[in-house]
Amino acid sequence: MGTKRISHAFARPCARLDMARRPLLSVATPAPTIRTVASHAGVGVGTVSRVLNGGSVSSLAREKVNHAIKELGFFPMTAARGLATRKSSTVGLVVNSTRGSWFSELLAGVEQALGTSRRSVLLASLRLMGDYDSSVVEAWIQERRVDGLLFVRSSRRERALIRAARSSGLPMALIAPDEHMPVDVTVECDHERGGEMLASYLAELGHDRFAFVGGPRVSRDTRDRIRGFTRRLEQLGHSLPNSRIRFAESYFAESARPEAHRWLSTPERKRPTAVVLASDALALGFIRELLDAGIRVPDDVSVAGFDGAPEGELCWPGLSTVAQPTRHMAKSACEALLSCIDGTRVPQTFRYDVELVLRASCARPRNR
Repeated sequence: MGTKRISHAFARPCARLDMARRPLLSVATPAPTIRTVASHAGVGVGTVSRVLNGGSVSSLAREKVNHAIKELGFFPMTAARGLATRKSSTVGLVVNSTRGSWFSELLAGVEQALGTSRRSVLLASLRLMGDYDSSVVEAWIQERRVDGLLFVRSSRRERALIRAARSSGLPMALIAPDEHMPVDVTVECDHERGGEMLASYLAELGHDRFAFVGGPRVSRDTRDRIRGFTRRLEQLGHSLPNSRIRFAESYFAESARPEAHRWLSTPERKRPTAVVLASDALALGFIRELLDAGIRVPDDVSVAGFDGAPEGELCWPGLSTVAQPTRHMAKSACEALLSCIDGTRVPQTFRYDVELVLRASCARPRNR
């Protein structure tokens, strides 16, 4: 068939010859150490240590150390270093739920902050199986499995966890908390200002019958948004009756269904011509229910949300919203937490501005 065949008699001696050429013993090259990296990079051992532990160094020194680490194939022994320093090289991210693009943006910000710190993140969802369960976070605190904690939208229910973490000396940061607590870092948005901006915009369009659907009644973000919205309407000569302020069970789309049906069951001449919902997910769920019922948005009703979720730009009509810099907030919170872990930052509060994003879901009311 044209295929060359090598006889076993010929192949075996070749195999023995090949083995004979190999050295009987090989001398292992010593694994690079932190001193090796320092020498290769032309910096001190302390500088390498700070780079490995996410400490403060110049960008040039960090670049030299990272280049040396890559060239030498250096792998820091995290576990051994953790035993020596009593640090885990991890931070804990505590959320109520991982659903939705808001969480995705938040996680992206945390990952960006950890990118150069050589630390990783542990995630705990307090409602992973539906019921509230804080046992994972309790174990982190009791066993010092993390060097610090990031709490997202923490509420009164998390008070016990925050007290326990504070008693154990764990640095903490709160992102968009529902109530103020004594921690190292707090990051929040000016949600009252966001409510004011939406009220001004809708009033300028000519609307005079408004409704506001908030998230859970206990949510501080919701309360701030309603406060800013109603205050600005009153300044413009309008009002928002309590009967048109509603609170949904959650910030997720399905919680808007009963509020959409309530709007649909209202006589047409009394229906609010502008409805604001406390999250983009709620607003999109509201719009979907109305469209299914044959209502046109924005011809029959203008709808707006909060958060600036990417989905709001992809749907039709595009959703008008008050956007918050979620990714940047999470990145700042995590960076500040890392500084607290390293002992280089004092307690601090960050307050971010919001942005009004106008799309096709809002228009002048009919016959105006």
